Amino acid sequence: MTRVSDLLKIRQLLQRRWRDILAASGAVRQELRSLNTQDRDPEYEENAQAELADYTLWRVLEGQRRELQLIDAAFTRMDQGEFGICVDCGAEISLERLRALPFALRCEEDARRHEHEVLGPSAMPSL
Repeated sequence: MTRVSDLLKIRQLLQRRWRDILAASGAVRQELRSLNTQDRDPEYEENAQAELADYTLWRVLEGQRRELQLIDAAFTRMDQGEFGICVDCGAEISLERLRALPFALRCEEDARRHEHEVLGPSAMPSL
């Protein structure tokens, strides 16, 4: 199998993930609407639980939005012929890394270096 065919499979994986996120996002939005239209019981604990659920659902939506942005950026790099190329050193990103993290911008070595610079030496390693 060639790298080009492997990259096409990764594109299909990203397309599938994009559709899955959109479907899940719709379900989360529906849950938020349902939660926000419910009559709230005046008891503190129940209001606190509803607020926690609301906060959690908004965080889920934010994570989905960020992942969609990463996927869209990967599609753009694919269309420009830059997908799978490290933005720092210009080397090919390994297929194993792209399968695990399809929107990776950096090869493993440069990703470690970047995380060390941004997050410090105690940061957890990335994929």
